[in-house]
Amino acid sequence: MSFGEWFRSFALGNPFVWWVAFIAISALLYPILRQFRLWQSRRRFMESQSARLSNPQNAEVRFQLATLHAEGGSWRRALEQAREAVRVAGENPLYDGGVPYHFLLLLGRTLYHEKRFSESVETLQRALQAKAERGRSEARFVLGQAHYRMGEAQKAIPCYRESIEENPSHLEAYFRVAQAEAALGRPAGVQAAHEEFRQVAAQLPRFAGKHRFRWRVAFLLFPLTRRII
Repeated sequence: MSFGEWFRSFALGNPFVWWVAFIAISALLYPILRQFRLWQSRRRFMESQSARLSNPQNAEVRFQLATLHAEGGSWRRALEQAREAVRVAGENPLYDGGVPYHFLLLLGRTLYHEKRFSESVETLQRALQAKAERGRSEARFVLGQAHYRMGEAQKAIPCYRESIEENPSHLEAYFRVAQAEAALGRPAGVQAAHEEFRQVAAQLPRFAGKHRFRWRVAFLLFPLTRRII
């Protein structure tokens, strides 16, 4: 039987093959569709907010645009808008000279993703001094990431630990602690972080265990994943 005959007789008439093909194509198209939807969102936002964007004192609209760019992974454009949002907020008397925490956090994140780690550290340290309505766990976590990428694992660990203290369900933070402990050559610290992760992940309800499977796999393959994630 030739491949063409097999394909016509088996593949085309088999619902299972069609389902597999549908899932595979959907998985391939999803990132493209997501990027297209984010592009549409940015375009609609800029059209609806064009008047506000033209106002040189409007920091909030620039922050929102930076957030949209960040969600789409356009970190360079997010950085441009986040810088503008922080600059405008610092100059706008409505903010009393105090740039909001979430502005500084976003700027720190964009600097981190653009591999400008020392600037990210400086910005996130400013964020930790700003008033925050929901705590500062995320700023501490990203600050730890920036320190780690600069080769400062010893400084990264306290940042991760403070982030965990404020938000114990942040599963990635346990992996990052283990990663930094491994970089310092402390296997006992790696094991302790892994045990903490196990206990917390087991206690979290299903809806709260965001990316639980991913970080379980990361710990399972830790000798490999600690170097590539």
